[in-house]
Amino acid sequence: MKSDTKKTKEDGSEQIDRLQRRAWLNSKGLKPNSQFQLDMFDIVSDRDDLRHIPNDYARSSLFTVRNKREPRKTLMHEKLCHYNEFVSILYTGIELRAEDDEIVWLQILGYGQSVAFGEPFEFFVKDLVRDVNWSKSGRNYERARECITRLKANEVLALNTKAYGKSAAISLIHNYSAVNDNDGKITKFRVWIDPALMVMFAGNTFTSHNWEIYRKLSPIARRLADYIESHKHPFPLSLERFRQMCGSTNTSTRGWRRNVKNACAEIQESKIADLAFITKDDKICFVREHTLPAPQKS
Repeated sequence: MKSDTKKTKEDGSEQIDRLQRRAWLNSKGLKPNSQFQLDMFDIVSDRDDLRHIPNDYARSSLFTVRNKREPRKTLMHEKLCHYNEFVSILYTGIELRAEDDEIVWLQILGYGQSVAFGEPFEFFVKDLVRDVNWSKSGRNYERARECITRLKANEVLALNTKAYGKSAAISLIHNYSAVNDNDGKITKFRVWIDPALMVMFAGNTFTSHNWEIYRKLSPIARRLADYIESHKHPFPLSLERFRQMCGSTNTSTRGWRRNVKNACAEIQESKIADLAFITKDDKICFVREHTLPAPQKS
C-alpha cells in the first residue's frame, strides 16, 4: 500500500514537471509537440562562425579543467557546481572536460544547426577533427571518437526553479550509428540529439561563441569565456567559486591564481573582454564594453 502511495506521488511529481516544461516552452512561443531547429531560437542559420551552449551548462562544472594526466572520474547522480543557487544539475557518467568534450559537443551541435531536434544528421570524423582545430592525426581521430562515446554515455538532469522547472534527463548525444573502415575504425557518424534539449535553448537561454576564437582558447580561458559571454554584464567572480565551476582539483591558491591570470590574458587578447584581471582580494573582474553583434532580424 505504501509503495502504491509513493508511486502515485512520483507520478504526480513527474506530471507537474512535464506541465511546467510545456508552460515554459509555450511562454516562449514554442509548441512542445512540434519539430524544433536550433536556428529557430533567434539564431541566424547562415552564421557559421558561431557555436552555442545552454547557459545552465556554461555556468556549471559540467565540463572540467582537470589535468589531462589525472584519470577521469565516473560519477553517479553527482550534483555539479553551478554559479546560480536556483539551478541544480545532476550528472551521471564519465567526467567531461573542456579541453576536448566541450568543443566536440558544440561542433556537433553546429552540424545539426539546421536539422530539427530528434532528426539525424551526419559528419565525418576527419571533418570534426579539422573543425575543432586539432591537427590531422590518428590519435586525434581516436580522441574525437572517445569524446563522442562519453557524450552519449551520460545522463544530465537540470533543475532551474526560475525557468523551465526540471528538464528531462538526457544524454548530450541521444544516439548514434557509425560507418567503419576496413580496420574497424569509425569514419562517419550519424547522430541524434534529444528533442528534450530544446528546453535548455528556449527563450534565448544560451550563449553564442565566436568559434574561430573560442576553439583556440586554453581550457581555463574557455570556461572563463563561458561565464563572461553567458552574462550581458558579468559580475566579479571569486577565484574559489570559479575553481569550483571548473571542477578543478588544484588546491594551490597561488598556482590557481597564476593559471587564471594567464586565462585572463587570453580573454583580453582575444577581445572577449576589454579587461580581465584578478584583484588583491581574489576577485576576477571584467570590463566588457562590447557584446556579440545581434543577429539581423528579417
